[in-house]
Amino acid sequence: MRQERPIIILVVVSGLLFLIHQYVQLVIQLNIAFLDNYLDPVVLMPLILYALLWERRLILRNRNSVLSYTDILGYFLIMVLIGEVLFPVISNTFTADYWDIPAYAFGTLSYVLARKVSKVRKLKDYKSLPREYL
Repeated sequence: MRQERPIIILVVVSGLLFLIHQYVQLVIQLNIAFLDNYLDPVVLMPLILYALLWERRLILRNRNSVLSYTDILGYFLIMVLIGEVLFPVISNTFTADYWDIPAYAFGTLSYVLARKVSKVRKLKDYKSLPREYL
C-alpha cells in the first residue's frame, strides 16, 4: 500500500476539494463560475476510478489488482456518455456542456499519472531489496 501513496493522496485531495466546493457553493453561497462548472468532473474521475479499483480488489480478493488502460479509457467514455449525453436527454435539469469532456480527461489523466508515479516508486523499492530477495 505504501507504493500507492500518490494515488491515495490524489483521491483524498479530490474528495476534500469536492466537499469544500459543495460547502462553499451551497452553504456559504459563494459562486465561482469556473469551479462551479468544471471542478466536479475533474475530481469525479479519480474518485470513481479508485472506487472501482477498490471494489474489484474486494470482490476478486486480489490486493494487487490494477485497472488496465483499456478499463480506464472505458470508464472515461462511460462517464462522458452518461454525464454529457444520457442525463441531458433524461432531464432538463442537466445541460450538456462539452467543455466537461476535457475536465473528465484531466481527472482521468491525473489518476493515470499518479498510478505511474506509484509504479516508479514500486520499482525503486523493488531495486532496493537485498540480492537474496530478487
